[in-house]
Amino acid sequence: MLRSSLRAILAVMMRIFFRPRITGIENIPESGPCIIAANHLSFSDHVFISLATKRPVCFIGKAERLTGTGPKGLVSKVFFSAVGIVPVDRDGGPGGVAALEQAREVIEEGRVFGIHPEGTRSPDGRVYRGKTGVGWLAMATGAPVVPCGLAGTADVQPLGSLVPRPVRFDMHFGKPMLFPEHVGSERDPKLRRSVTDEIMRQIQELSGLEYVGRFASKDKAPAGNTSR
Repeated sequence: MLRSSLRAILAVMMRIFFRPRITGIENIPESGPCIIAANHLSFSDHVFISLATKRPVCFIGKAERLTGTGPKGLVSKVFFSAVGIVPVDRDGGPGGVAALEQAREVIEEGRVFGIHPEGTRSPDGRVYRGKTGVGWLAMATGAPVVPCGLAGTADVQPLGSLVPRPVRFDMHFGKPMLFPEHVGSERDPKLRRSVTDEIMRQIQELSGLEYVGRFASKDKAPAGNTSR
């Protein structure tokens, strides 16, 4: 109850301070498993998505966000629990596998799982090639994938910034995507790539941002080129 109440309060605060333009919420199924796949511009992206939807959305997060000690650790634990962070050690190859398995469990429990297929924040406000984890999840679970295009969140919290700024942003959810012909074929790398690319095309169209046909670098780039 505490988590639900805090989430509701944060959702109201988001709409008041940031006045986001949100469309397509009705595309998220009211019940049952679902994957929300969005581009990644800002640290705040997963928080905004979780607060914008009627159903709680689970995102994979660093375990230390929920295991810290002292007053700061308690605040972090309460906040990230409210917005649906699922803790996992994501470092290295084993961490990536653990994250996918954790995500699969969430989906098979009938919940909503959120993922940023690019794997890291965009360094320049464009949409980059997605990693195939989202394709693996869609094919392994058969859950519908709701693409989500974000624009403007990089201006809310630019790379390196700790405090969000009250800037409007866009969040658009597309029609659910299903891949029934590929369910159970998640071991096929070509199919994982094909499904992932199809999802990324929808995300790019919804965001209105430029697409880059390569993986995003974790190197920071000067702010800019974040417009629709």
